[in-house]
Order: sequence, then C-alpha cells, then structure tokens
Amino acid sequence: MRILCTAILIAILSFAVIETPVMAAPASSPSAPLGVVVAAENGNHGAGVTTSGATIYDGDRLQTPTNSTLRVRLGTGQMVLRQNTIADVHAFPNGFSANLDNGTVIVSSLAGQTFQVIADGATIRPLNAQATSGQISMISPTELVLTSTRGTLEVSMGDEVKTLEAGNSYRLEVEAEAPEPDPNPQSTRATARNRFLWIAIPVIGAVAGVVIWRALVSPSAP
Repeated sequence: MRILCTAILIAILSFAVIETPVMAAPASSPSAPLGVVVAAENGNHGAGVTTSGATIYDGDRLQTPTNSTLRVRLGTGQMVLRQNTIADVHAFPNGFSANLDNGTVIVSSLAGQTFQVIADGATIRPLNAQATSGQISMISPTELVLTSTRGTLEVSMGDEVKTLEAGNSYRLEVEAEAPEPDPNPQSTRATARNRFLWIAIPVIGAVAGVVIWRALVSPSAP
C-alpha cells in the first residue's frame, strides 16, 4: 500500500511540474511593433496623448483633434493625420493598412513597399511597386477626395477599379444602384451594389466647399 501511495504521489508531482510553466505563461504574447510616432502635435493614440517616439501596434487607433497633426512611420512607409482625423492601423504584407473613419490622411511608401487605405468602402493602394504617395480625405460616408502626389494610385470597390495618376485629384462619390428584381416572379429578393462616380477637380483648392491641403498636392492636368 505504501509503495502504491508513493507512486501516485510521484505521478501527481510530475504532472504539476509539467503543467506549471504552461499555466504561468501569458495568455498571448504582445504583438510586434507596427511603427513609431515621428512627430505629434496634441495627437491621441488610444486613450492617451501621443508623444514623439511612442510605439504603435497592430490595431491601434490614431486620432487627432482640432488644430493638431500626427506623423507616424509604419515600417518604411509614413502616414500623416491632419486635424480631426481618426484611423485604425494594421499590419499588411510588405507595408501597412489604415481604415479611415474620418478626416484626412497623407500616405507614402518607398519603392518595393506598399500600403492600403480603406475609406467609404473603397480601397486605395499603389498601382505598382514604385514609390507612391497620395492624400485621402473623407468628406462624408459617401464622398472622398483623392489626390495622387507621386506614382499611380489604384482605387477599387467591388469589381470596379480606377487609377489615379500623379498630379491629379478627383472627388469620388459612392452611389447605390437601383436594386435589380429577381427573375423569379415569386421571389421578393433584390440585389444592389455600389458604384463609383468620378468627378475631376481641375484646380486644386476648393471645389463645392471641399478643402484640399494645398501644401501637399499638385494641380491636376487640365
């Protein structure tokens, strides 16, 4: 009986030794840093005020109140948030991704790198591997102003794809097409999708009350 009890005790202790490191380990290890704040003027990072040198992680929300800007480096790319801007940043293969909820961002990538900005259901990214930069302004949930300052931007929504050459600026309006009735007369199902409405902005400045950041864009071709 004593031998049996000793064997059981040894087995329990051995199991505890094996399990203890696993139980002591954190539930999940911290994610690798996505980037760093290069310059901040009253910017917000999560719930605190962001300062230069602050670390940015995947999924962080960047926010700038009135009369403030935030410049961040994300890998080899960069992004500037103008005043009253909110964007969530994420890791992206060979670059970074940003979900723009409000305001204006200026994004850039070096040759061989990339980025993507998602706003109003549209995805904006470099067309190729060349160095690219551009500005995306969210005017409303259905209207964007896009400017390419270097390289060519590709703008896509569903199956629709447009390109924006350097030095050009466009207003993009998202319009919902009328639902198409189902061929089956007994069915009440209808389908609809959004489509682009492109409006060229021939003069950088103000068009229909839309403000463009003059210092960071170029006039478009007539």
